[in-house]
Amino acid sequence: MWGLPMFDLADPAGVVHEVNECRRAYPDHYIRLNAYDASHGRQTTALSFIVQRPADEPGFRIDREETRDRQVRVRLHPYALDRPRGARRASAEEPD
Repeated sequence: MWGLPMFDLADPAGVVHEVNECRRAYPDHYIRLNAYDASHGRQTTALSFIVQRPADEPGFRIDREETRDRQVRVRLHPYALDRPRGARRASAEEPD
């Protein structure tokens, strides 16, 4: 979580400033923006989206397994785990 919640915000420039500061601090990370709405008497998520993705995003594979009684199990497997620790980030010079 970055910064403090910005209650009663009237100018969206404050949000843009905080997003840009977070991007400078974490240039190679995912950054997600969450907007909350407390008009219903409780804090509920009104909006949520990714504002930044890392340059190196290896992705995921879906492993499907059929079990007894026709049940299907699905697991996400990150491609980064196919490499040993310390070599999980792909570089631009690395051949495919």
